[in-house]
Amino acid sequence: MERTPLSPSARLNGHNGAVLCAKYAENSILGPDILASGSEDQTCRLWDLRQMRAIKGIQKLNDAVSSVAFGQNAELYLAVGTKVYTYDLRNDGMIISEPVQEYAFSQDEINSIDIHSNGKYLATADDQGEVKVIDLERHKPYKKLVKKHDNICMAVRFRAKKPWEVWSGGLDCRLFQWDFSRGVPVNGYDTNANEASSAQMFNPPFVYSIDTSPTGNWVAAGLGDCSIQVLGEVGGSKKKKKQTCHARLMDAHTNLVNCLCFLPQGQEDGSSFEQLLSGSANGILARWELNEEQIQASDMLAAKSTYQLDNSVARLNWIESCGTEGNAYRIAAAGVGNQTNQGTLNIYSII
Repeated sequence: MERTPLSPSARLNGHNGAVLCAKYAENSILGPDILASGSEDQTCRLWDLRQMRAIKGIQKLNDAVSSVAFGQNAELYLAVGTKVYTYDLRNDGMIISEPVQEYAFSQDEINSIDIHSNGKYLATADDQGEVKVIDLERHKPYKKLVKKHDNICMAVRFRAKKPWEVWSGGLDCRLFQWDFSRGVPVNGYDTNANEASSAQMFNPPFVYSIDTSPTGNWVAAGLGDCSIQVLGEVGGSKKKKKQTCHARLMDAHTNLVNCLCFLPQGQEDGSSFEQLLSGSANGILARWELNEEQIQASDMLAAKSTYQLDNSVARLNWIESCGTEGNAYRIAAAGVGNQTNQGTLNIYSII
């Protein structure tokens, strides 16, 4: 498939190290259209995307910012080394240096955090393979999860519309679906194919990234073998439970899929579908339309469109959906620039 070249509509300059993560808030205490970014330069910046400029910064961190999440009110959560810090964005200063809360429940570096839609729980994934869910009202772990990954846990996400469900994935090629109210895994999925290809021998299907759709119908995982594993819930009635369908999305990427995000839901020809954008380390993006009828008919699905980021991005680390502009989706892409240790954070529009 021919790739559409993408040039940025805006460049958010300021980070002096690789940008590792970003999170978008359509509405926040700072106003609408805010993007938070975390970097190896041990800072977090908050950007007003209406003006494409930084409006706040968080400094005096002692390690890289590996993950960032907005709370329901004025909180911003940063994963820094083995800790998660909470900052109050109502602080009047442009530079914030002191957190209002510190969570130090992990014994090893945290790779990913997520905030529950009700704002009461924080999930973490760390290098020891552990997933923790923290009660943000009592400031302590909610419940010990009885199992852990056999290798580094890279990603964790709460599932929308499922109040007690959280998903994790790691370098053990495993996806876990957890019921955190009971502290147990409900399902475990092995991302290894039944018969490993020659490509998988050199690029195992490690789980690098996870996202869940806004409707809660889909879970997607970006893998090290250049593919994406998606799991969806189909059917369901008063008499029958919903069934899980599986699909492996392939043939769009040539490098590990280390980032992905769901896009706003759309309608086409009267059929409902959900759109997923995946990104690989070499700057290739692919847009997929997840339609349960197509996936039930075949476990293979072709990308709707593919794109190539401009050469200002030497390595892509993160993509984040930042709403729409007209008929285009606005995307933030974070990573390493084409100069040594330079961070890059660009805004792109895709149709």
